Amino acid sequence: MKDNLFSISVVIATYNSERTLEKCLKSIVAQQYPNEKIEIIIVDGSSNDKTLSIAQKYNTRIISVPPEKQNAEYNKGIGVNKAKNDIIFLLDHDNILPHIHWFLRMMKPFLDNQEIVGVEPLRFHYDRKMDVVDRYFALIGGPDPVPYYFGKNSHLSWAYETYNLAGTAKDMGSYYLVKFSPENIPALGGNGAAVRSKFLLENAKVSPKSFFHIDVHVDLIKNGYNTYGIVKDTIIHLTNNKFFPFLGRRKYFIEKYHFLEHSKRRYSIYEPQKDRMKLIMYIIISLTIVKPLYDSLRGYMKVHDPAWFIHPVMCFCMLFVYGIPTIKYEFNRIILGK
Repeated sequence: MKDNLFSISVVIATYNSERTLEKCLKSIVAQQYPNEKIEIIIVDGSSNDKTLSIAQKYNTRIISVPPEKQNAEYNKGIGVNKAKNDIIFLLDHDNILPHIHWFLRMMKPFLDNQEIVGVEPLRFHYDRKMDVVDRYFALIGGPDPVPYYFGKNSHLSWAYETYNLAGTAKDMGSYYLVKFSPENIPALGGNGAAVRSKFLLENAKVSPKSFFHIDVHVDLIKNGYNTYGIVKDTIIHLTNNKFFPFLGRRKYFIEKYHFLEHSKRRYSIYEPQKDRMKLIMYIIISLTIVKPLYDSLRGYMKVHDPAWFIHPVMCFCMLFVYGIPTIKYEFNRIILGK
């Protein structure tokens, strides 16, 4: 069995990540997986806290990025291009593997089916000990309600028992075999996602300047590499988000990665030509709150946690988080000609 296992490169982008990095690395080295088949690549944007001293304790390969180039996606692109092994895992520094057999479970689809290009965990890990906002994100299965209602979540909400996300799915026991269409691609590629390095490097735009973890999967799927394994497991995501700081960070993310033309994104949560009706429906349901409240109640019946009831408020707030950058972008494009 040991000889048949694929070698793994774990790529982690860091910048002042001391709060969570040690927990992340401990969960990796604790895995029941041959140590000689795992390399851990830390791509660091000139941290000035204890990030590097923590990384050095765990036999990681550290790659430094100048502070003027520090960017999580740029750092990931550097790491992907330096990876040496069969399978590349993209872990965020605030991701923690929930148990010691996680790598083995995530490898099974690759071992079963040569056509599978990537694997992802089915859900975000849920624990009542988490902060309330983190519990909410885990419960809905996404970073905010917009991809949830646009059908672009990559992780399943705890309100549902079986796979109901994008793609055509077949239950294979410990995972779902899913084929994605180029016309309906969810936000794949983050939080513990893995991909065959050969397929990725040969069929996606992986240069650091054009790298984005979702976009490279868009490249793969549009090039015909559309078969994935969605493993019936979880990934812990310790964002430590408080409500109002989260709104500010999310607005920054939307502005930086969805509207700056030089970012050259190939994927967007909101695509004007395709998603206009979805946008109209989202505005209606957010303002009326009936649908978000119903979804909160339905989720609460599955998992009894009051964090569900953040949902109507979050839906309303996202109108401004997405709306303000959209208005600014359209004003600059149409009025100022930028």
